Amino acid sequence: MTSEATPRARVHLALVLLALASGATDAFAFLLLGGIFTANMTGNLVLAGLFSRPDWLSTLAGAVTAVVCFAGSSFVGFWVIRPTANADSSLATLRLLGVAVVAAGLQLVIVAEWLVWEGHTTLPLQCAFIGCSAAALGLQTVLAKKISGAAGLTTTFVTGTLTSVMEELADRKRGSKAIQVVIVLSLSAGAFAGTALSSSVPVIAPVLPFVLVAAAVILVVSSRASLESMTAKR
Repeated sequence: MTSEATPRARVHLALVLLALASGATDAFAFLLLGGIFTANMTGNLVLAGLFSRPDWLSTLAGAVTAVVCFAGSSFVGFWVIRPTANADSSLATLRLLGVAVVAAGLQLVIVAEWLVWEGHTTLPLQCAFIGCSAAALGLQTVLAKKISGAAGLTTTFVTGTLTSVMEELADRKRGSKAIQVVIVLSLSAGAFAGTALSSSVPVIAPVLPFVLVAAAVILVVSSRASLESMTAKR
C-alpha cells in the first residue's frame, strides 16, 4: 500500500465505523427512547405526521427535538469548519478534529447519563437524550462529508448514497461505489448490533456507538497527521 493510500484507507475505515455507529444509535433511540430516530431525520419528519399513532404528541415532541438538534448541530459544525481567509491547513485540521471530538463527547455524555437514568425516563428526559444524540449525529454527518472529500459521503442517512451507487452503475461511471455499498450495509449491521444490545443488555446499549465513534475519531486524527507529514516532506 502506498503512502498516499494509507491515509485514504483510514478515512474509509472511519466512514464505515461512523455508519455502524449511526445504525446502532438509531436502534438504541428507536427501541429505548420512544420510537424516535436520531440519525434518520426523514423518518422523524414522517413520524411527526402520523397523527393517528398512539401517543402521537409524545412522538411529535421527540421527532421535533431530534430534527431541531440535528439541524442545529450540523449548522454549527459546518460553520466551524467553513473555509476562511488566511486560514492554514493546520487550523482547518484542528477545527475538524474539534468537531469530531465534540461528537464523541456527546456520545459519552449519553452513556454516562443512561447508566443513571436507564428505565426511569420521563418525556422531558427522553427528549434530552434524543436532543443530545441527534446533536452528536449531526456533527458525525459533518465529519463524514468533510473527510470523504469530493464524494461528500454521509453515514447517518444512506438514501442518497444508495441512489448515487445506482446512478454510477447505470451510467457506467467510475466512482466510490465500493465504499458506498459498504457504508449502506454498515448502517444496517450497526442497527442489528444496536438492537441486540438494546434487547439483551439495555443498560450498555449506548456504549457501542461511543466506542465506534471514538475509534473513528482516532483514525481521522491519524489520517490527518499522516497527510500533514507527507505534505511537509514535499
